[in-house]
Amino acid sequence: MIRMLKAFAWMRWRVLMNSLERTGARDVVERFSLAIEQIAPIAALLLLVPSGLALAGLGAAAGYALTRQGDALLFEFVRFLLLATLGFAIAGPLLLPAAGRPGAVRLLLLPIPRGTLYVAQAASAVTDPWILLALPMLLAIPGGLLAGGQPSAALVALAAGVLFVVVLLGISVLVALLLQLLFRDRRRGELAALLFILFIPVISMVPALLATGGGNASDRERDVERPPLPAWVRVATTAARYVPSELAATAIRAAARSETGLVAGTGLALAAFGLLCHGGALLVFGRLLDSPEATGGRRRAGSGAAAWRLLPGVTPAVSAIATTQMRLAVRTPRGRSILLSPVLVFVVLGFVMRRTTEEMDLGLFALDSGIGLATFGAAVCLLAIIPFAMNQFAIDGAGLTLVLLSPVRDEDYLAGKAIANGAIAGAPALFCVIAAYLLFPAGHPALWASIPLGIASTYLLVAPAAAALSALFPRPVNLNSIGRDSNAQGLAGLAGVLATIAAGVPALLIWLACARLLNRPALLPLCLAVWVVIAFGLSRLAFRAVSALLRRRRENLAVSVG
Repeated sequence: MIRMLKAFAWMRWRVLMNSLERTGARDVVERFSLAIEQIAPIAALLLLVPSGLALAGLGAAAGYALTRQGDALLFEFVRFLLLATLGFAIAGPLLLPAAGRPGAVRLLLLPIPRGTLYVAQAASAVTDPWILLALPMLLAIPGGLLAGGQPSAALVALAAGVLFVVVLLGISVLVALLLQLLFRDRRRGELAALLFILFIPVISMVPALLATGGGNASDRERDVERPPLPAWVRVATTAARYVPSELAATAIRAAARSETGLVAGTGLALAAFGLLCHGGALLVFGRLLDSPEATGGRRRAGSGAAAWRLLPGVTPAVSAIATTQMRLAVRTPRGRSILLSPVLVFVVLGFVMRRTTEEMDLGLFALDSGIGLATFGAAVCLLAIIPFAMNQFAIDGAGLTLVLLSPVRDEDYLAGKAIANGAIAGAPALFCVIAAYLLFPAGHPALWASIPLGIASTYLLVAPAAAALSALFPRPVNLNSIGRDSNAQGLAGLAGVLATIAAGVPALLIWLACARLLNRPALLPLCLAVWVVIAFGLSRLAFRAVSALLRRRRENLAVSVG
């Protein structure tokens, strides 16, 4: 088995090297883009070294403190870090999807036992960042106990740390394999991906929901005398003691206190958790190997599909390109998330604002009115389009080759993409503005009218930059994915965020000049309308240069996507 595991490690190394070396058919920009894609994870891994050293020092200090104090404050901090590591092991495969790891189905034709394949799959989870950061801390705690003169406690702490790592690997692999099995069915996987992507904004807003208590002072005074906790809360508190991270911390603390019975009980519980997780993961792994690679019926074109092909005021070619792009947004999980997740964030923020009269501080934004809520929601909608806009050519997949071979002018192709991306970002942004006005109508009408104009001017300036970045850094993506597999190339995404912020600066300066400096908000829509016209002219000029760039890179785009 050891020889086979070494072979797997060598194979993954060669895959990485080949991805960096075999790029002779691409130009310098393409090779640079691919190198960044491959080197970025390695650079991130190197950045973990200082954090790992700091955590190792924290673990050693916590272990040493246990030999001097019964309940060391440092060890309590380590305990919460272990709990956070357990949470990342559960949620991590959702953020770094299992599809990114090489599948084992293609290796079934080789004379390799399934148990060895599973061990190789589980060993790959060691490279997860949360496990890499937990390892130095868990290995340093026994060192601190040993330095404090408790060698037997150090051995127990080492065993508890090893068992906890085994549990982390089992949980991480089990969740990753369940995700792979779930996404074998295309329709089921698309629904799960959409629900998860919409779930993220809700979770991100939970601290705001908890921080803003809502109501007036008398309501808060009535909450001082709270009723006893319900039974289910007490049960959950008791069950939390048997969480693997708590069991590991309890075993280490009990070893420092020489409580042999507690050490044995928690050790057996940790071992049982490890067997349960890896046993379940092995069963799911076998089911995954026996199941077909992908299932799910084909899509059927509806009777109204032809209605999408005609847009007013543009040529048929531009209309066809635009409607195809909009179909990607409507029919793929990634596209639906672009449309729905900003709206969901807006709804949560609106709910919080309705519950409290206090100002909500969100870093750069302070939401104290409907105008602020509408501006924030529209800005989020504009930023949400980045995965599509900054990779607008490569997301077409095989369809890009058909477009490049068809008699479609580059100008029409760019215009169709720009119109579609504007509609994808503009529809939810307009909803946010209208809904914010209906919920919180206070404010000067001119300020409300200026929000769509500011968003329009910003997008007009960003659109040519997005097309240029998409042509320079194309990245084949899977729009059914819920992770980085559906994102634009890293440099293109970062440049897209910076370009969006820079494009919004002129509109912000006009707003400050009219509404704050001159104190004439009625002039704001007129000034912004003039700026929209200027931005449209600048965008047309910029698209001429982008059209020439696209013409030079047609072959590279076809090769990169193919």
